[in-house]
Amino acid sequence: MIAKRCVLDSNVLIYHLNGVLNDGMEKLLADVLLNGPYISVITRIEILGWRRHTAASLQYATELLSYVNEQGLTTEIIQKCIQLRQNLSIKIPDALIGATAIHLALPLMTVTSFEIRGTLSHDQAWVPDGAHGRS
Repeated sequence: MIAKRCVLDSNVLIYHLNGVLNDGMEKLLADVLLNGPYISVITRIEILGWRRHTAASLQYATELLSYVNEQGLTTEIIQKCIQLRQNLSIKIPDALIGATAIHLALPLMTVTSFEIRGTLSHDQAWVPDGAHGRS
């Protein structure tokens, strides 16, 4: 699959930082990072707010986030997040990330299937084959 512009789910970056993406996914992520992907502001909070960071891991995570565009909260994203929460049993971070992808009209690259995928079109939810696990 050719890397495309997308919104990165927090779990893609967390799996990368923890070294559990397989080699194919690592290459795909490297390609995606060259295409100006987006993240939700909640992704930055989740990535940098982890309390067990070492100085080195925090620096690496910060550098990784320098390769992405961050989408802040807008009234439209908040309204879409509320709609998603009213209709699905998902956590606020997942709803914010999904709402961000919908707002930007970009696919959401994720490594897990969660309920929000039911509200996204085929082009909006992107779970690459073999998304996690070392090969």
